[in-house]
Amino acid sequence: MKRPNPLPPCEMTPAQRRSELCAILGLGLARLHLRNVGQLSEEDGDFPLHFALEQSGSAPPTQWSNAQ
Repeated sequence: MKRPNPLPPCEMTPAQRRSELCAILGLGLARLHLRNVGQLSEEDGDFPLHFALEQSGSAPPTQWSNAQ
């Protein structure tokens, strides 16, 4: 995900401000659409990745190792 521009709006060009605004509005519309189709969690706003636990890339506890 693209991070917001760290510049204050008064130091941004009009094109940069429009780009930032469009990105924010686009993300909001996407989240609204996901919520309307039931894909977005009401509790925390997350959406599922559609992977079963065994497919998620997580190692079972017996295969974990400590980083040294």
